[in-house]
Amino acid sequence: MIQRKQSVFLFLAAVFGILALCMQLATVTAEGLTVYRVFSLWAIGQSGACSFEPCPLFALMLISTTLSVFTIFLYKRRPFQARLCMVNILIGLLWYIALVVVSKQIAPDALNFHVEIAAAFPAVSIILNFMARKGILADEKLVRAADRIR
Repeated sequence: MIQRKQSVFLFLAAVFGILALCMQLATVTAEGLTVYRVFSLWAIGQSGACSFEPCPLFALMLISTTLSVFTIFLYKRRPFQARLCMVNILIGLLWYIALVVVSKQIAPDALNFHVEIAAAFPAVSIILNFMARKGILADEKLVRAADRIR
């Protein structure tokens, strides 16, 4: 059954992942001047030069988004679907660890690293994956109870 609430949660998690892939994640400033604009795949300098230091952010979010879409279609294998939701949550947490590492690489002590709203989208995706996992486990419990009655 693809019309479950878990499918909606996983779809929304994928949408927020795509938004995090496309939008600006942060700005790096020094004394009020913008030095870098940080996206998931690259950081663009004031002179137009690109730096690919944020590339791990792109890779992790691309894996997470793809996994969310793939998990929607595994509705017949609920235990595996719940495990994939947990893996997706762990990937989201790894994304935030990678964001901290990238921020330390791009913005040394003299520069300020300011996050944008798009940096919160992976957290929303983590919450949606958690809600989907909870619904999947509730469905599995209901199916097992119905099998026990037969």
